[in-house]
Amino acid sequence: MLETPLTRYKLMPNQYVGSYEVGFMPQWLAREYLSRRGSMRFRDEQLVESRCSLLGYSPVSIKIDGTFLPKSLLRVDLQPEVGPEAYDKGAELLYDFFDRELKKFMSPDLHVTGRLIIECFRDRGSAADYESIVPHERG
Repeated sequence: MLETPLTRYKLMPNQYVGSYEVGFMPQWLAREYLSRRGSMRFRDEQLVESRCSLLGYSPVSIKIDGTFLPKSLLRVDLQPEVGPEAYDKGAELLYDFFDRELKKFMSPDLHVTGRLIIECFRDRGSAADYESIVPHERG
């Protein structure tokens, strides 16, 4: 990642989006959407920080073939079946998982950037805090 800062990464669910079983549809929609956008990048006003900073940012809206995707597919905490309380409990499970797993990597020979990322995680950093660690272009 440090050697290829122009590479873009997207995180897509492949079974469920919150309480909705979606299978691999998010990947298909993302491929369609991103292929039509070409190399265009998301502007800051087109993104909102995810409620769980580990998940980075979510698009404010997505329009494919003239149809807007429901906001609840872009932000699980907006689903009435989930809501903020259940979302936060799920986020805690994610934090607990990463806390257990990241302990294995804390060693004296860990790259300084890796150490900064783990420290940011432990400090419950924001998406912007993570962004400041690794140079990149958003989008």
